[in-house]
Amino acid sequence: MTDIAYAPGYYVEQSPRLMALVALLTGRAARMAAPDESFHFLDIGSGRGFTALVLAATNPGWTVTGIDFNPGHVAAARDLAARAGIGNCRFIEADLARFDGADLAPVDAASLHGVWTWVDDQVRAGIVRLLAERLVPGGFCHVSYNVQPGWGGMIGLQRLMREAGRRLAFRADRQAERGFEIVRRLVGQDGERADEKAQAILRALADKPGAYLAHEFMNANWRPCFHADVVEAFAEAKFSYVGSPHLLDNFVELVLPPVALDLAREFEDPAMTELVKDLTLGRPLRHDIYVRGERRLATGARDQALKDLALGLSVPSTHRSLKFQTASGEATMNASFYEPVFARLAQGVARVGELLDVARPPGRSPAADNPAELVAMLVGTGQAVMVASPGLPMTRQAVALNAAMFAEQIGAGPWNRNIGLAVPALGGAFNLPAVGAFAVLRQHDWLSDATVGQALPTPDRATIEGWLEAALPNQEQDLRQAMADGVEGFLRNSRATLAALGLPC
Repeated sequence: MTDIAYAPGYYVEQSPRLMALVALLTGRAARMAAPDESFHFLDIGSGRGFTALVLAATNPGWTVTGIDFNPGHVAAARDLAARAGIGNCRFIEADLARFDGADLAPVDAASLHGVWTWVDDQVRAGIVRLLAERLVPGGFCHVSYNVQPGWGGMIGLQRLMREAGRRLAFRADRQAERGFEIVRRLVGQDGERADEKAQAILRALADKPGAYLAHEFMNANWRPCFHADVVEAFAEAKFSYVGSPHLLDNFVELVLPPVALDLAREFEDPAMTELVKDLTLGRPLRHDIYVRGERRLATGARDQALKDLALGLSVPSTHRSLKFQTASGEATMNASFYEPVFARLAQGVARVGELLDVARPPGRSPAADNPAELVAMLVGTGQAVMVASPGLPMTRQAVALNAAMFAEQIGAGPWNRNIGLAVPALGGAFNLPAVGAFAVLRQHDWLSDATVGQALPTPDRATIEGWLEAALPNQEQDLRQAMADGVEGFLRNSRATLAALGLPC
């Protein structure tokens, strides 16, 4: 699709640090590049550049390159970089079927988000060729794609949507909207006449804008595929599958019911485990991490690398939970082990090694010397994040980029969404509800070279209402008051947590 832009956003699965963490958790060697190190990240299918620019703004030593087929995307990304004053990121318009990357420096990590399932065989071959020639040995690559058999019930409905839309409208977003209307007339408003998996997908699509639907479904080359076929394609560039950036997915005991688990354990080939997962869970989208030349780590070396990582709470301490949902049901963390961990993180960022020290109960827990379990549980349940540079303040570029990204996303849709804000201390972005992101940005209006490191003032109700009146002058008073309540609650609950992560508000 080139006549309309794709919906912008930041996707944490594309983070090179998360790729390295997945490798460490699964026993592979990995480079966890610091923000001031020389490092080249390549975003293939970079869209409007949000992920690429976040990584560039929060890692000033890195070089970031975005490649996209859509010239509108490239123009928008370049404009955003200029407005935020980000000089270590460039964007290239290219057809990946022919692009050879001859002028690209060697690439340390790459990502393809929302590309593989939507392009033809020539483009797929071009991507693999580019990665084989430019990604360094030991480099990682993230790939997301629509996976079979989760999309089985949608294959015919997508074709109906595309064929009907093309005959009923001209612009791609209107084609998608009209085509989606036809699908819902056939299968019911809630998809009740479709199969169970298709129903779930249709429910998830119900509130998506036309631009999103167009890029997802109006492409003639849309082809969901099996994980094993992606593994085979990337093997041509000497890639090996590492694992999932959704950390708990890497622990089969947590995601598979007993029958499927027993079946998966009969095979040594990890591709069979992933096939059993996809068949059992029926999920429509995969995020995979690959490495070009894997090196196995001894357990001691792996554990030491994990112990050196810094973690911070990503939820208010009062919202922590020992219970979490997995694909196979509810699970519970060991309270005697994890409660001291949460208590220490409530005081601020800590290294994993320190968390293990405070967590050891009398007589030592079997998990006490297992940093992989601790990191996977905390980060995998969304209750902690890696902190690349504890104590690093916000920068002018990050503040400017956040304001510009927020304006583009809110201008393109409703406020009931999450928005990523660049945080230099994290070396990436932190996703917040739109009301929370709005509150942070208004507080950051107070930031300047003279106020760096100072505590931000606490806004009173009149100040918050003034923010919203200026931002939403035509909004109904009752709704503005409800949003003001939301801003007040967000700041009251989240200020300490976000400040510890390097995002003052």
